Amino acid sequence: MIASHKRLRVLGRAIAATVMVLSVLGLTVTSSSSIASASSDVSPCAVSQLAVAVASSSGAYFAAGNVGIPFVIMNISKTTCSLKGYPRLTTYPAAYKTNKVKVIDGGGMIFVPVRPKVVTIGPGATASFGLDYGDAYDQQDPNAGPCMTKQMTVFLPTRSHPFAQPYTTTVNINFCYAGFKFEITSIQGGPIARKG
Repeated sequence: MIASHKRLRVLGRAIAATVMVLSVLGLTVTSSSSIASASSDVSPCAVSQLAVAVASSSGAYFAAGNVGIPFVIMNISKTTCSLKGYPRLTTYPAAYKTNKVKVIDGGGMIFVPVRPKVVTIGPGATASFGLDYGDAYDQQDPNAGPCMTKQMTVFLPTRSHPFAQPYTTTVNINFCYAGFKFEITSIQGGPIARKG
């Protein structure tokens, strides 16, 4: 018991000496809780701070009839901001006959599901999300024309603003062959969403 008190006293003196040396050198010591709160103080991104692009409009990754298209989000501003959650996507056109395109949160074929968390994006840095779909679920509908997407509109979970505009990008996918279903991952740090 006495030996453990001596160790604690020695450890306390060592920590105090280290803090003193660091402060003399001009360095500051910050507790881990204030570091964590500092990173959560980054404000949500505004639409005007970001640009969205498709890394490949014809399916960048293929595996056993599944296709994955990576979307890249770039911070084009001079201020760090954050995003959290899933983007919302709409396609044009969005239906053929009585079938409508559905976009489901999650991912899982090419780009694996990742639990949403706050992603901090510095100036010039990137974040991403992935779009997954099957390529041969419904081959009875046309191979082109009315079943081909001409564009996708991306709505990111940004700060709300009455005049905010979504991002529109060209993507050519046969949504009939995809079974009228797309899956998207949550927003993640880095240029390519995590693959399976």
